[in-house]
Amino acid sequence: MVSLEVYMTSKRKDNLKYLLMILISVITLGYFVDVNIFTFIKGIPDMMKLLLKMVHPNLSHNETLITALKETIEMSIVGSSLGLVFSIPFIFVTAENIAPSKMIASILNKFFSIIRTIPSLIWAAVLVSVFSIGKFSGTMALAIISFLMSQKLLRERVEEIKENELNSIEAVGANKVQIMYYAVIPSVSKHIVSIFFLILESNIRSATILGFVGAGGIGQLMWTHLNHLKYNKLATIIFILFFIIFIIDFISVCMRRNIKIKIVQIKNLKTFKFIKFLKKIILILTIYIFFQVITQYFSISFQRLMVGFSQGKNIFLRMLHPNFMYFPKIVNGIFESLYIALFATIIASILCLILSYFTACNSSRNKIVSVIFKIFSNILRTFPPMIVAIIFFRGLGPGKFAGAMALIVYTTGSMTKIYSEIIENVNSNIEDSIKSTGATNISVYYYALLKETYPAFIGVVLYRLESNIRNSTILGIIGAGGIGTLLNMNIIWRNWENVGMMILVIGIMIGGIDTISRKIRMRVK
Repeated sequence: MVSLEVYMTSKRKDNLKYLLMILISVITLGYFVDVNIFTFIKGIPDMMKLLLKMVHPNLSHNETLITALKETIEMSIVGSSLGLVFSIPFIFVTAENIAPSKMIASILNKFFSIIRTIPSLIWAAVLVSVFSIGKFSGTMALAIISFLMSQKLLRERVEEIKENELNSIEAVGANKVQIMYYAVIPSVSKHIVSIFFLILESNIRSATILGFVGAGGIGQLMWTHLNHLKYNKLATIIFILFFIIFIIDFISVCMRRNIKIKIVQIKNLKTFKFIKFLKKIILILTIYIFFQVITQYFSISFQRLMVGFSQGKNIFLRMLHPNFMYFPKIVNGIFESLYIALFATIIASILCLILSYFTACNSSRNKIVSVIFKIFSNILRTFPPMIVAIIFFRGLGPGKFAGAMALIVYTTGSMTKIYSEIIENVNSNIEDSIKSTGATNISVYYYALLKETYPAFIGVVLYRLESNIRNSTILGIIGAGGIGTLLNMNIIWRNWENVGMMILVIGIMIGGIDTISRKIRMRVK
């Protein structure tokens, strides 16, 4: 009995210590991002006035809006498809549990980690400089980001395959190709569709940002309305984006719950062989149609493509020779971006834990409450961070505080969605065993759901931190603090050596965070 009391006292002390560390971190980071509660309270009326203008959308659609919306959906689907298709071969050489060479896998993963730190807006800005404005540059930027995201997500899925599964197939005399065919490909195929919809949803949001540099889609129209203070028309676009993301989210949920339609029942070996042959034919036809559609979609001449590649080569070579003398000028901006990202991630993580209690079906008091909070979290993540930052500018003025608040809103919505879905997938037996003791809903949430999903929560937090560092660099472009302002100026002035230096520093910073986060994830498993 004494030992139990000592254990409980020790546990409470540990919890108190962690809470104190979080509080100190929030206060310290809040100081660095210029948090001022009085400024926030004073600015609420101005922010509310702007929001009230935006909650009255102009639903009278016109041809320009429909064309831009169609272009955005096309860009997102094509970019997501290209990125996913070209990422699949790379998982066989980057997943460390199946790669022929662990050293090559490690080098490639570090390279992709650095490249993945470059925001989609920067890719779009460079591609616009190479291929001029339009949907081609935007689609290619989305394809690059999709490739890097797909490669990471698919590699992680492969690395989750248990070692004994691979060893059991190898023990019966299977070679590397057979191991990949019978163990790896079936494991990956289960996740391809859900990953596609996840990336598609992300790309539709990114497409709104790409319009800032003239990379096509509804983003260009969005920025036009924003510059002309037509907030009701801007609200219409946001409303449409919310509706599109809701549909994608619904399809993704259906796919995640393995909804299958059995058209043919396999009763004998002959039928099995025929279905297998038919699947191969359908796969070949799908690939052929896919590349035919892609070829027709990109309305760019071969000559212009070659000129673009030549210009791109020159830019790339200049970026490979970073201007190290420029480093002192970017140190302050780099740390600002890091402080904004850390502060936003910590605050959003706390809010996520609270909101997820009401959002997850198995922890919420009833389904109606759960649906309301799901809609609320979807609304929070539908607003692009740059638009949210502009709303905060109205009350707080441009700067780090407004940028941090914008990231908190977006990150809270994203994390709540992901983490509530993780909670919903917890085995009901764990939940029932705590309920049987007469525990309250909050006790069940804490002692069953949170305890069971703690490693997954840490993974979500670390993933969002990496994303927020990228987002904080983008927010800097519109005056929300961080390195983004310098980055934007150097792209406009075509100082590619300076851009290369900034990308290198951002890459090293996020690469370091990625390495640390990976070690943390391994420890909390």
